[in-house]
Amino acid sequence: MVPSLSLLLLPLLGCKDKASGDTGAGDTAGADDTGTAAWRPDLVCPGDAGCESNEGTLQAGAAAVSITPTCFESWEDADDNGTYSKSSEVFHDCGCDRLCEGDEGWTAPDEGEGDGVFQAVYIAGFGQSRPANGVHDELWARAVVFDQGAVRVAVVALDLVGWFYDDVLKIREAVAARGIDVDHVIVHSTHQHEGPDTLGQWGPGLTTTGVDPDYEAYVVDRAAQAVADAVAGLTPATLYAGAVDTTVDWGDKGSRNTVRDSRDPVVIDEHLYTLHATDASGATIATVVGWANHPETVGSENLLLTSDFAHYLRDYVENGVGDRPGLGGTTVFINGTVGGLMTPLGVTVTDDDGVDWSGDTYEKADALGRILARMALDSVDGSTAADSPSLSLRSDEFYIPVENYAFQAMFLVGVFERALFNYDPDAALDDDNRPEIVTGMDYLQVGPVSMLTIPGELAPEVAIGGYDGSRVHTTQDEFIDPGNPNPPPIDDAPEGPYLKDRMAGEYQWIIGLGNDEIGYLIPPYDYELHETSPYVSEPEGDHYEETNSIGPSATPRVEEQAVRILEWAP
Repeated sequence: MVPSLSLLLLPLLGCKDKASGDTGAGDTAGADDTGTAAWRPDLVCPGDAGCESNEGTLQAGAAAVSITPTCFESWEDADDNGTYSKSSEVFHDCGCDRLCEGDEGWTAPDEGEGDGVFQAVYIAGFGQSRPANGVHDELWARAVVFDQGAVRVAVVALDLVGWFYDDVLKIREAVAARGIDVDHVIVHSTHQHEGPDTLGQWGPGLTTTGVDPDYEAYVVDRAAQAVADAVAGLTPATLYAGAVDTTVDWGDKGSRNTVRDSRDPVVIDEHLYTLHATDASGATIATVVGWANHPETVGSENLLLTSDFAHYLRDYVENGVGDRPGLGGTTVFINGTVGGLMTPLGVTVTDDDGVDWSGDTYEKADALGRILARMALDSVDGSTAADSPSLSLRSDEFYIPVENYAFQAMFLVGVFERALFNYDPDAALDDDNRPEIVTGMDYLQVGPVSMLTIPGELAPEVAIGGYDGSRVHTTQDEFIDPGNPNPPPIDDAPEGPYLKDRMAGEYQWIIGLGNDEIGYLIPPYDYELHETSPYVSEPEGDHYEETNSIGPSATPRVEEQAVRILEWAP
């Protein structure tokens, strides 16, 4: 049954604009020889109307459009803990530009100045009530568009903690409303922890959303603009794909120079991937870099908006690092399997000059970005042009139940705003009346690269295995910490094939937080809840992720959907 908090909130459910019907997600089409309906993805390109053929030259275009908030006020962090308290701390009522009369550059009062209302941008990713105090670097919507024959697919990476599927649909609708001819738009969040709350749970309090609807509308518009600009720049492209092992340059330290797995078993996807497109002159159109780690290097007390190490990575790839020239064009960072949880926190980064960087600092984020950029450049240098690359896409919607009682409560009070389905909104929530969300999955193939979107933070072992201890890649961590009071039951871990084993192409990418953010996706064998306060408290051992997971059915449901979309054939 739903705990007391959710029971108290049940009357609110009937007041919410939540649907209990069917979106068509998971529908079947056609029939097999027995007359049984045969499953088919919602969209198949080439093949479906409007994207019938991929015959022709592959083209690419790319663009970057800022999504940095343009209106917010700053405050005084009196106790220097990164958390705003209305009772003990003051904000500067200086309006959108954060300039008051007497400040250098002030010319006149602007919007919100002197109105007594704190116009805050709540930073997402750690605790509640962490308003931003300024901007360290721009946040971006970075788009790359691939086109071949009648098939055209856009991939947009947002420098945000996450972006719900319902809001992905808004971006697709905005692209269509502009008259932009695109068959499908994939929306990815880099999951950086130093930008605006776009999900809801990092507002001024536990039951108050941190989402600003005006900012979300701004992101929708700017993302659509990025797609439009990328489409306008489409040109015949030569494609280069590659990958490097990020662990080999650091000796026994290995993976621990860039990333740490904070949950047993330690499983690291060591690869950094690149997809590089050039025009007829050899100039860079786009460099897409795929790697898995939480962009949270500067930690929980940072109060400046930043895309963290992704900012430095992209800047160095485009403009050069050390005496090594950059590639120019537009660099797009795609995050991967960050569940587990993959983090740079607690990592000492040794740069290429042998200098150590630790702590939650921008200097460390810079050093990490430099290292990753150099590896990305190595990957591009080591790649060869793809021979006759082809473009294809499969896309489908499906349902996942909301089993997490705390998440149910956050839906009820409006902290999370997205549609719920397949339940009775007038009855109490229990195991027989459980709401579901609808989400999506895409399988994109671009030449030798295959990309599978996953709607949350997938544990790497679900994608690559590593249950034999072979993917630790460092002597600083053990596969399972001998001091873990509740170690995972490895003997119960699943055998392969794992998701990447099932993917086609020479290079298999997981696009984490692809088209959605539903929380951590944990292998079922090690999904453990607290006996008396599930989803709120953690049992012994490494089980934080369950408190930020939609429920134990999510990972099996995502795997099931992945297998059928990967193995489907016309």
